[in-house]
Amino acid sequence: MSQTTFISPVENMTGKLSSTRDGRVTVTRRKCYGRDAKGRPIYGPSETYIYHRHEGKWSEAATKNRELFQQVQLLAKEELSNPERVAYWQSLFEQQFLHPKQGEKHYSTLRGFVIARMHEKLKV
Repeated sequence: MSQTTFISPVENMTGKLSSTRDGRVTVTRRKCYGRDAKGRPIYGPSETYIYHRHEGKWSEAATKNRELFQQVQLLAKEELSNPERVAYWQSLFEQQFLHPKQGEKHYSTLRGFVIARMHEKLKV
């Protein structure tokens, strides 16, 4: 993925700068990595990349993976609606920051963390 450094005033802009063209979509974004102690957003660098829209039918494996991900999202929604389960997941979520493991992704939201862990278990 390419990283671009812009000058003012472009550096402070966020959002879509171009549209779909010939099945290609140009995306320019700045990730927000949470908030600091004063509640201000913490932004990463601006990123620009191109992806191609999928055309035609999805393969059988891709269809199964999409169905699995949909199922995991529904299960995560149920888990996060139960206060006892939220407490369980919250403790695991906080442990990822206290005891980081080499090569393991860190999640910035509890929902994303729960979905990733459940997907990992059901994928096998």
